[in-house]
Amino acid sequence: MIKEIYKYLTTKTSIEAREFGHLYESISLIEREKRCLHHWQTHRANCQNFILSAAKKIASHHRLLILGPGPMHEIPIIELASQFQNIDLVDIVHLRETKKKYEHLKNIFFIEADITDLEKSIRASKKISNKIPSLFLDCKYDLIISANLLSQLSYHLRNYLERHSKNKYNETLLDQFCYQVSLDHYTYITSFPSPVVLITDIETHLINENAQILEIQKPFINFTLPKFKEEWWWDLAPMPEMSKEYSVKMKVQAFHLNF
Repeated sequence: MIKEIYKYLTTKTSIEAREFGHLYESISLIEREKRCLHHWQTHRANCQNFILSAAKKIASHHRLLILGPGPMHEIPIIELASQFQNIDLVDIVHLRETKKKYEHLKNIFFIEADITDLEKSIRASKKISNKIPSLFLDCKYDLIISANLLSQLSYHLRNYLERHSKNKYNETLLDQFCYQVSLDHYTYITSFPSPVVLITDIETHLINENAQILEIQKPFINFTLPKFKEEWWWDLAPMPEMSKEYSVKMKVQAFHLNF
């Protein structure tokens, strides 16, 4: 715990990354993966294999854009760095240990940016705001990757509004806001003229010790996605990682867009 606190206090990052909870989550994710490594291996391998398979399908390998790579658990960055001349890794937080681990790869570039392009305006106004991002659309990429990001984008935004907004938005308005954040990301990535790899969870199951489903939750994705190329289960949190009463599994789907 002391190590995590020190890391939190000494990491240089944006005000938004701290106030919206991204820095805390990034540090926690590293520790959770250590505890759940065995349970996450299949999901990680599926993500990496799907990404590498997609990279083989494209003709040119000059520039690659990866949105939300985090600590690169699901990204086969070593293999990709050997295939692409330039890789831009865009996330709200890049931890020092991740950058240090891959500092020998001279063709990867860590860029800290808010992929929703909403946090500065929401932090200033404390009000709901939606927009379709335009980051990097003027750059020429051969492949775009959005992996395990789509369903998560509204999470910290919603939590921030619930804590700080003077408007006291009701659940319906907050749900609509979350749906729009997801749709705007989908619209954003499909605005690139290049092929896009999308990997996202589409259902969360809470399962008790008798393997009975207690609850099925759906992320804020209320628009129609194309037919998925692959589908698998992510054993996200075995008991008692999140609860002593249930484990958490996610249904994940992987897509080719603009191929």
